[in-house]
Amino acid sequence: MTAGPTQTDIADNVVRGLTSFATEVVHDQVGDAALRAAKRCLVDAVGCALGAQETDVISALRAVASTATSSRPATLWGTTIRTTPDMAAFVNGSATRCLDFNDDYFGTEKTNAHGDTGPHPSDNLGGVLSAAEVAGASGAETLLGIVIAYEVCGQLVDEVVLRGNGWDHPLFHSIATSAAAARLLGLSRAQTANAIRLAVVPNICLYETRVGSISNWKGLAGPNGSRNGLFAAVLAEAGITGPEMAFEGARGFMRQLDHKFSLGPFGSPQRAFRVENTYFKHLPLRYEMQLPVQLALEMRKTVDPRDIATMRVYMERKSVVSREAEPALWRPSNRETADHSGPYLIAAALVDGAITEATFEAARYLDPSLLDVTNTIQLIEDPAYTASFPWQMACRFEVELKDGRALTLMGENPKGHPRNPMTDDEISAKFLGQVEPRLGEDGAEKLLQCIWSLEEQPSLGRLFALMVPDSASTTIAARG
Repeated sequence: MTAGPTQTDIADNVVRGLTSFATEVVHDQVGDAALRAAKRCLVDAVGCALGAQETDVISALRAVASTATSSRPATLWGTTIRTTPDMAAFVNGSATRCLDFNDDYFGTEKTNAHGDTGPHPSDNLGGVLSAAEVAGASGAETLLGIVIAYEVCGQLVDEVVLRGNGWDHPLFHSIATSAAAARLLGLSRAQTANAIRLAVVPNICLYETRVGSISNWKGLAGPNGSRNGLFAAVLAEAGITGPEMAFEGARGFMRQLDHKFSLGPFGSPQRAFRVENTYFKHLPLRYEMQLPVQLALEMRKTVDPRDIATMRVYMERKSVVSREAEPALWRPSNRETADHSGPYLIAAALVDGAITEATFEAARYLDPSLLDVTNTIQLIEDPAYTASFPWQMACRFEVELKDGRALTLMGENPKGHPRNPMTDDEISAKFLGQVEPRLGEDGAEKLLQCIWSLEEQPSLGRLFALMVPDSASTTIAARG
């Protein structure tokens, strides 16, 4: 085995650019705003992950991971279970993603891909924290790893038309986690380049994951991408090389997409890091539906949903589907389809006045009276909204009532959008709402404060110990 080419010999421009950023950025260049943003993302992600611990999906994944052991183990969040780093990455990332409440990123006003896809950058955190744990990284080093993962993921979102070419976004997580893990594991430039190559070539994913009657894999695909990125870094650490022209080769990634792209500028002291423009969710559902559901909750104050004859919902092109093309979205048959169905979510908000875990239970999404309201809803593109997306997310309801009256309701930039941000206190309150039922008020507050002061921690041992809901946490604390 050979270590691969030196940095100056890297012919693939994308590999070279990602490698340069991942190996050269230093903590002092990142700045307080980006590091604070990284902690906001970690608070949000850990809250989501601990809130999902008792779901059937995460219980099943935890059982699978519990069968694996390693001489270089990583922790399953919320437990004292230690497993292989890649399985920990997968389970912890899947817990973060499970309830569809974790963060998102679509780009800024400078994006060239115009919000083509919106991967959840916190899907990377399972892999990033597993790499940090096995490397013995400090809290400050871990925060730098988070900034790297979010920057690489966001760079790809800004520049690559992926969804529009029929592919799915977990590949972005493979690449982002490989770069962050390479840095945390102390890989050389040549090894980092190979980690990125090994994250790309084996891991192109199909968009079939997110159409029709949606399966469990919808919420697991992104974390699996992060797992693959960590595995790529571990292979590169051992000296394994990857195809040199992973992106720009004659049969590389760009050829498969039929789409050539170049990397834009990375975050720097002169330019905000992409983690600073994270999109947070204030409702547990698909990000593009945050604003329509917010409008539906407002409209419910003055309109009885039983009085609606027709409801036209105008959005950007990306979110618009027809009943003919996606009939399952008007008749959800499982949780995954329900939480990605615009018509169903709008109807549930109108009828119930809230989106809760009960919204995604079969008794609710199969209720004929709720489906009657769903049937009144049509999704339509407004080209102006498409042109302004994602830096301005807009939505308009045009409603005809059964008595002949008509009304219009408009809005833009849901709570949590970078241009309508959640405050630190609001992100903390979201965290506590999910974590207090598991850890209690005192335990949740201690964990929250540990994350907000993560740069002061010499390792991640205390962080993982505080995630465990009883005296079993002392097992990890002693190791930390």
